[in-house]
Amino acid sequence: MLEQIKAQLDRQVPVHRVVDLSVRARELGQAPPVEREVALVKVVGNGDQRQEALRLADAFDAKVVDASIEHFLFELTGKVSKVDQFIAIMRPLGLVEICRTGPASMNRGPQGM
Repeated sequence: MLEQIKAQLDRQVPVHRVVDLSVRARELGQAPPVEREVALVKVVGNGDQRQEALRLADAFDAKVVDASIEHFLFELTGKVSKVDQFIAIMRPLGLVEICRTGPASMNRGPQGM
């Protein structure tokens, strides 16, 4: 399945090259690649829900990038699983909108691709 995805991506413009970083890391004898995702998460609420959203955002190291008396807009960076967990926790607190970049990865070590 991965080979089919790589072949399809190679046909897309302007993709210049597709590399499976997990395979490349194994070839170089390195640890698995570093993977991160950025998400913007809008939460609407008041009273105790606002305080709980702020408390949980702090626990996840999410930054408040916009706020009003009605909403918070959080920026969160981390592993995909961390972003998924943050979103799941915010749903009952008034989650109204999500924007995610998708994962970005880079192999460890001094070599470039």
